[in-house]
Amino acid sequence: MNRISLSLISVFQSFTVLSQELDFLPSYTGEIIKHKYYTLSYQEEHEQPEWVAYYLDTFMLKGMYKRKNSFRPDPLVSTHTPTYDDYNSAKDYDAGHLLPCRQMQFDCQAMAETFYMSNMSPQHWQFNRHKWSDLERLERNMAWRNKGVYVVTGPVLKDIDTTIGITTKISVPKYYYKVILSYHEGNKKAIAFLLPNKKESTPFVDYVVSIDSLEAFTGSDFFPSLEDVEEDALENYSDKSLWNFENPYLDYGYTNSPIKCGATINNSISPININTASPSDLETLPGIGEVKAKAIISSRPFRSILGIKRVSGIGEATFQKLKPLITVGD
Repeated sequence: MNRISLSLISVFQSFTVLSQELDFLPSYTGEIIKHKYYTLSYQEEHEQPEWVAYYLDTFMLKGMYKRKNSFRPDPLVSTHTPTYDDYNSAKDYDAGHLLPCRQMQFDCQAMAETFYMSNMSPQHWQFNRHKWSDLERLERNMAWRNKGVYVVTGPVLKDIDTTIGITTKISVPKYYYKVILSYHEGNKKAIAFLLPNKKESTPFVDYVVSIDSLEAFTGSDFFPSLEDVEEDALENYSDKSLWNFENPYLDYGYTNSPIKCGATINNSISPININTASPSDLETLPGIGEVKAKAIISSRPFRSILGIKRVSGIGEATFQKLKPLITVGD
């Protein structure tokens, strides 16, 4: 992996965090849960989120790491979440991601957090693996073309007549939505999609609805922090002509093959300077997660790479993996 690319990612991550601090979260009736790159409102009654919200920047589109399935309960949800077995009990339904795994394959922790069961909703397998997957790709392409977008997505939790699960009863929505907002000077626009939870071949342009009508249908206010005049202009009408609906498979400027999380990076790559590296750069090293990255930073400066062994949790075995990948500079 190119170290220059990772340095740029650090800069962009700072920008993304700043962007997410802008209060563009929807109204909510559930428990607010915040993860590294997304926020959700968890509805205990339906055992799934009423919405998931995140900022999708262009650097996040680079598929650096291989997908690793790790479905598991969300420890932050106070009322607990369903298990993967609850979903497996219904043969026609998938545990469908709301924040897609692919959108987070630039960062191992971010990708792992998309597999929390709080990010899942029961989608018919023919919908999840086809039309919904295609919409996730269109979302990436729209983010790429518009230099980053805000996304709110979720199920429509009304008129529920079907549930799945073993001991936990999970509502099966009839519809799903996705709202995309480009909020850049000179490029402020928004669009909303509403899709039925079933296999269809309808073009995406025909699923476009106004945000106002979607708010009436779902009961959510998607961008309440916007000034009223601006909110009205963005939400009254989804102008299809402002958006490109072409949906190719793109590499988004990243042509390297994806690697496994925790894998040793190719030796031809420039080593990481442990005296100056950012937390995100350090976390790409084998055996170094968020806690150890912070410990490395607090132990600086290092006179030689041997000094990293004094960091708690880094023993000889880990050091041998790190040795060809790190430096202390000149």
